[in-house]
Amino acid sequence: MSTRLRGILQGLAGDDTRAVALLGADGRAVETVVKGGAQDPSSVADDLVALFKVGAYCARKMDGGEMDYLTVTTESLALLVVAVGPAHYLAAVLDAGGNVARARLAVRRCKAEITEELG
Repeated sequence: MSTRLRGILQGLAGDDTRAVALLGADGRAVETVVKGGAQDPSSVADDLVALFKVGAYCARKMDGGEMDYLTVTTESLALLVVAVGPAHYLAAVLDAGGNVARARLAVRRCKAEITEELG
């Protein structure tokens, strides 16, 4: 993968975001950045993609339109999964109580760059 794409992901892994992974629709990790001994989201990449797809299916079935992102919060972490095109997702692992909205905004700001690099 390109060093530019890795740099974009490293820019997303900051403050309360401990790990970021770019995932393919097939459940494989394309690129991963982990800092501070955080849990690597690529270890559950296929499960995260399946979870997103099931959520998207439910949203469409309820006439809710297309799903942009999914959040899962627990007592020890928060997961954010964002669609970055028809064949890729970005997964971020945040500290418990992390600012998911800020992480979502950061992904939205660099989404075009990511899709351009995947090109």
